[in-house]
This record gives sequence, structure tokens and C-alpha cells, in this order.
Amino acid sequence: MKLVMVHGRSQQGKDEAKLKKEWLDALAYGLARADKKLPAGTTVEFPYYGNLLAELVEETNTPLGASINAKGPNPDGGSDADFRGEVLDEIARSLGLTDADIQRELSGPTRKGPANWEWVQAIMRAIDRVPGINTEAIDLFTRDVFVYLTFPGVTRKINNQINASIGAGPCVVLAHSLGTIVAYNVLRHGGVGLKCPRFVTVGSPLGIKAIKRYLETPLESPACVSSWFNAYDERDFVALIPLDSRNFDVAPPIENNKAVNNFTDNRHGIAGYLSDPVVASKLVESL
Repeated sequence: MKLVMVHGRSQQGKDEAKLKKEWLDALAYGLARADKKLPAGTTVEFPYYGNLLAELVEETNTPLGASINAKGPNPDGGSDADFRGEVLDEIARSLGLTDADIQRELSGPTRKGPANWEWVQAIMRAIDRVPGINTEAIDLFTRDVFVYLTFPGVTRKINNQINASIGAGPCVVLAHSLGTIVAYNVLRHGGVGLKCPRFVTVGSPLGIKAIKRYLETPLESPACVSSWFNAYDERDFVALIPLDSRNFDVAPPIENNKAVNNFTDNRHGIAGYLSDPVVASKLVESL
């Protein structure tokens, strides 16, 4: 059977073959910990879109949130700032930060809410005080996700590349970070004959409300997917919200595993997920 591995953002400028090997090496380690192996005859597809995404984001001229001048309730009057504000606010709440924590980062009274950019910048400063959380990475992440979700040309080009690797016939799909959004969209519109015995998502932001609003409604598990397994580290800022019935209510329900101990610096790296024996086992069970 075919295994399709869909990477996330920030992969531009990397060697595709080396990146694929890094994923497979981490998976091999996770399988060894589980006393399992990748089944003989497994074909591995690794659709690399890192450079394409970076080029498309650059073409949109969408600036980083940190570079936006904090004047007025919304610096550009557009949905970009609103989207980033909502994502940052939800991340802050998931980290346990309160309005008082955010207010301490302001020099004077400011209207609360993710539509006010001064408040949003205060959220970023408050988040930055949380050990192990990098607001620069969050800023980059929200910018790239927004571009993928809201620019139809970007969405189409990225989806087409992933769809070409998935193709027809049975396959297991593994997706990480932004790649979970891309893979979800592609699988949901999979062609006739496509069967995905297992969809494995790791470090997924699909549970974030601001992201869900840009997905096709009603939310549903892709018809071609037989089972969906989602794993995350509770310290991973991208995946703080589980894909459970409260945050991503689909049928059949998604199996969530929050027990991953992701050893990478930001608790989000793919090596930390694929090295987990439970994740590795779930991935090969249906191959």
C-alpha cells in the first residue's frame, strides 16, 4: 500500500530527498520502539511543496503581524488581522493566560478583543513570556495558514500537488501542522475510488475556531477515510486544541492521543511525533 506524508510550513530551501529521509528515519525509530517495521512493499510518497508555498506567500505581499503598525482597532481593515488576532487569542486562552496577563503588557487602557491590534500585540508579548513558546514562530504560522486558506490560487496549487501524490486507490495519509489542513481539504474532495484506511494527523491546528471558519461546512470526516487518529503534545502551541467532539465534531469520531512527549525544542517538530511508538504503530497498522 502507499503511504503519503504531507509536511507543514517552513520547509522552503530544503532538500526534498533529505527531508523525506528525516521523516522516515524518525518513523523507523518510533517503529523500533514499538517493535514493528514498515511493511515490505510500502510505497512512500512525499509531496514537497515548501518552496512553492514560500513563493506563493511572498507573492501575496502579506506582511508578518509583528511588522504591522499598531494604530487603530484593525491595522489594515481586513480579515488577515482579524484572523491572526483570533488565532493568537485562542492560543493564549489555551495556555491559561487571562485578560489581566494581557493587560499587564499594555501601557494604558485599551479596548479588549482580537480585532484591536494593540491588544493583539499585547497578547503576543504575554505569550512570549510562557517558557518554550516562540511568538515569532506563531506569527509566521498564522500568516502562512491565512494565505493558504484565503487565497484561492494558493489553495488550488498546493492542493493539486498533494492530490497528485495521493492519486487513486488505497493509501494511508500522514500529515503534520499546516499539512493537516491541506490533507484534510484534499481528502474531503478525493476522487472516485480513493480509499484511506487511516488518516494520521500530528501537531494539527484544525481545532482552532478561526481556522475552522475557513473550512467547508458542515465539518465532516472525509468519506474516503475509514479511521482518523490525531496525536499531539499538550505543550505544542499549534495543537493545543484536541480534535474531539467539542472542537471538531465529526462522525466517526477522531481518536485523540495527547500523551506524546515531543522532545523537539518547540514541542512541534515532526521528529518528536514520528519517534513516538504509539503514533508509529497507528500509522503502520493499516498499511
